[in-house]
Amino acid sequence: MIASLLVAAGVSPRERAVHAPTTETPVHVVVNIPAFRLEVWAHDTLLRAMRVAVGMRSFKSPRGEFDITSIEWNPWWIPPNSAWAAKQRPMPPGPNNPMGRVKLNFRPLYYLHGTPLEHSIGSAASHGCIRLRNDDALALAEFVQRAGSPTMAASELAALLTDTQHSRRIRLEQPVPIELRYDRVEIRDGVVTVYRDVYGFGGRPLRDQLLTALGQHGYDIGLVDTAQVSALIRHIDAKGNAVPLARLLRFR
Repeated sequence: MIASLLVAAGVSPRERAVHAPTTETPVHVVVNIPAFRLEVWAHDTLLRAMRVAVGMRSFKSPRGEFDITSIEWNPWWIPPNSAWAAKQRPMPPGPNNPMGRVKLNFRPLYYLHGTPLEHSIGSAASHGCIRLRNDDALALAEFVQRAGSPTMAASELAALLTDTQHSRRIRLEQPVPIELRYDRVEIRDGVVTVYRDVYGFGGRPLRDQLLTALGQHGYDIGLVDTAQVSALIRHIDAKGNAVPLARLLRFR
């Protein structure tokens, strides 16, 4: 299981200073779908967090653990064999390309990629892929390329970042792990955040999920202020509702 600060990971590691990884630094990527957030990690160090768009409810982004196996710089847009793309035509690299400046392959027909539709970031808007702002997609690709292609010369990577015209696909020497999660409750740095059920999965009531998360982090459930919990999970904002952990607990 990939280490992260998310609820299911147990004890939360502390965030440390953000630095670009060296070629010896193992990198992994974590996406929390209802939080519309992607994070790049090296061991337990958070390198960067990015807002994303995820798949819409009728085209859900997959959940689970995968590997990023290749990167396409200045990709062509090749419409998939799906009804929603029936009238689409292939599109070469350029500012209007749906894939943006770069796409990272982690599962057939599912990618991490840039987008010209930056207004969609922070929502469920794609056909299953994870969209990023183009600047963020390039930063992510740089992290992953460094980690997955340790023998690549710095000059070659620099050329990939600056070239906006020529398409090039590079298979990683070392696949980079990615985990797509669906955590509606997060506890980190003394703050509890809850998120909407963007895919309508239902399941256990959010209150129960919150109490379980508190218990996993070692807090006495008997000290929880149920009125504060009710207020926290009522009318959840699109970006989630957050409250200091201390406000949820009645200390004796």
